[in-house]
Amino acid sequence: LHQTAERLYHCVLLVCRFYTPHVHNLGFLRTQAERIDPRLTYVWPRETRRDRARFEKLKDAYVKARYSKHYRITKEELEWLGAQVEELGRVVHEVCSERIEKLKAEALARPDKA
Repeated sequence: LHQTAERLYHCVLLVCRFYTPHVHNLGFLRTQAERIDPRLTYVWPRETRRDRARFEKLKDAYVKARYSKHYRITKEELEWLGAQVEELGRVVHEVCSERIEKLKAEALARPDKA
């Protein structure tokens, strides 16, 4: 799930800014992507400590799930995170599709330089 979320955020950054940093920090990538399109902000609720802890659990998975014997995740947390990553994919698809269509329209509107 961590790698999927990471790739989705990289996708938004590449399509919308033509650049993505070479980092795995989901918090940083999320912040950068949410600055581009606010529709991405609602995917990860921040209202309660539990909401924030769930995202932290996903962030921690990159290293701790592989290297720490203390990393634990419940079935409920995993299902919730899976649903949120799925929703992130839907929103990223929407954002990127709109950006690509805008780029196409701009390219067609430009006079041919050849």
